[in-house]
Amino acid sequence: MSFPAKPSKEEVKKLFKQFDNGNGHLSLAEIDRAITHFYPQLGIKKNAIMRAYKAADASGNGFVELKEFAKILELLHYYNHISLLFEELDTNDDHRISYTEFKRGFELLGEETDDESYLKNEFSQIDTNHGGFILFDEFCMYMANRKLE
Repeated sequence: MSFPAKPSKEEVKKLFKQFDNGNGHLSLAEIDRAITHFYPQLGIKKNAIMRAYKAADASGNGFVELKEFAKILELLHYYNHISLLFEELDTNDDHRISYTEFKRGFELLGEETDDESYLKNEFSQIDTNHGGFILFDEFCMYMANRKLE
């Protein structure tokens, strides 16, 4: 059993009701618990759940409401894909991507280049906090911008 990335209105309502504790809006805890309890086979990563939750909360009230719920279902699939890609690049499992890991895994992003200055520039643009590593949120922003291009 899985939930579709683009569910019908009826499926959205049914899933929302399944996730909701009865108060008409979903907290991060409710969403996390529902996904791990009802859909463990999907293997949705915790960082994907958090990122999708933040992005779906269009009202900024800290909850996902029915009108925002269809978006979170779509975003869960998208951010989970990005999370898995991030894990592939993060070969030493320290939850961040070094320049060496980025350079080695750049073809996973669908590009091939031996141009060292291009790779360093690309890495620097992704590393927005200039910490010397790419963090998951930075990687998500980079991938979203690539998708828009």
